[in-house]
Amino acid sequence: MSIWFSVKEFPLERDTVGRKGIEMSRDRKKTNGRLSLRPPHLVLAGIAIIVIVVGIVEQRPTLKDDFDSERDADFADSWDQRLHLSYWEKWGSFEREACQAMVDAFNRSQDEIFVHYINTSQVDRKSMLAIMGHDPPDVVGLWANNVPSFAAANALLDLEEFMASTGLDKERYIPNYLNLGTYNDRVYALPTTPSSVGLYYNKEHFREEADALRAAGLDPDRAPRDTEELDRYADVLNTFDENGRPIRMGFLPTEPGWFNWTWGFYFGGKVFDEERGIITADDPKNVEALLWTKRYAEKYGREKLLQFRSGFGNFDSPQNAFIDGHVSMEVQGVWFSNFIRRHNPHMEFGVAPAPAAPGMPIPMSLVDCDVIAIPRGCRNVEAAWRFIDFSQREGLAILCRLQGKHMPVKEPPPNFHAGHPNLEVGLFEQFAASPYTFIQPRIRIWTEYQHELEKVFEHVWNWPVPEDELTDLTGDARQEKVDDLCRIEIKQALSDVRERMQRQYDNMLERDKMRLRAAVDD
Repeated sequence: MSIWFSVKEFPLERDTVGRKGIEMSRDRKKTNGRLSLRPPHLVLAGIAIIVIVVGIVEQRPTLKDDFDSERDADFADSWDQRLHLSYWEKWGSFEREACQAMVDAFNRSQDEIFVHYINTSQVDRKSMLAIMGHDPPDVVGLWANNVPSFAAANALLDLEEFMASTGLDKERYIPNYLNLGTYNDRVYALPTTPSSVGLYYNKEHFREEADALRAAGLDPDRAPRDTEELDRYADVLNTFDENGRPIRMGFLPTEPGWFNWTWGFYFGGKVFDEERGIITADDPKNVEALLWTKRYAEKYGREKLLQFRSGFGNFDSPQNAFIDGHVSMEVQGVWFSNFIRRHNPHMEFGVAPAPAAPGMPIPMSLVDCDVIAIPRGCRNVEAAWRFIDFSQREGLAILCRLQGKHMPVKEPPPNFHAGHPNLEVGLFEQFAASPYTFIQPRIRIWTEYQHELEKVFEHVWNWPVPEDELTDLTGDARQEKVDDLCRIEIKQALSDVRERMQRQYDNMLERDKMRLRAAVDD
């Protein structure tokens, strides 16, 4: 058995680690124009079979023949003359409707191309399989964390020349949003809807506890500015029943639980040294950040907090912990305002920069984005770029406004904010434009690395401090000992992650070198 793959479609590529360039290629030997099936090729063969199965089970919709006399009435006269493109995207609900509105605007703007928006679950996995099976969509919407692995696998087209051909200037973008679609200093994907994060706080709770906050030397008319103030505000806002069980928590580092790997950044830490290609999971600042979160578990009781959190509802529901009033302050993204107003339209809330450790600059924010790209093997490259170019000009304002988000560009259109459904969108623009924003590392092992960091957070949060080490200790002496024990456990857990992930990263680079040598030998 053998499977046809065109070597020309997977040419040599360059992966830069720090300042050292490493040439890479796919390790494939040809026998009479076919692949010899060594173990890696057997894996590829298995993937190819999956592609076929997916094609049978989940048939891709037709394009030109998919005319609906009612839905597509405006395009009837030009339907048969148009080039029909497929655009795979992941959104659902109102976000899908926003994307469809952008696609509709493009289709109406000219009479030569018609883009079919195809909602696709697991779009990253299915797109990669389709690319390997030589039957990709014309345009694909991915997550930013897909870009390094897709680009390294040569599964996306380099967009640099396309951008230059139509004058799409890199300088128009907020830098980190463009960086999220960049790999080895080349642009492979462009941003669609961006996100930054901030601290949401319940103004009603602050007003209810105004006297107590003032008595504690805090201002009830503003949010905390650093983690030290955050702890003090939380102490006042917390309420408990007669058995000490939480009724309301001012703040919980575990809520919503999506950003647990980021706490180190707010303390000045980092998780990867790009210049040296070194994993830095156990950066001392990361250790201090996890120690700060661990103090919540120890101070208020892990079991009590676990029981308290078990009563929270789904994110997109009136029983959401913040929307329902169980938590007074929460780090969340630009999208959250839309959900608050949907489920609790009369709620009084505010947004402020996410608190960082004392002395750290603010606003500091994780920024992320969805991206749009052209898959390798696209049959209609010029037309696909024409749609992407539209999406980056007129399309972004439509898409981001209807999804209730800010735009990934430095200067939104003058009328973008007028009547915008997200009243806080201007604040999130400021957070995104801050020089202190940070993004996920642009390395291929990031998905696995992030998972390991999240596992450490859960381990530390649930780790029981040995009681036999605390005998006869009280007050400050006990707290100091607890901190020392936790710090040791945190550092060990993060050091283990650093060693494992560094080995994986180094092995990946070594395999790249071996593939290059094999390609040269051929």
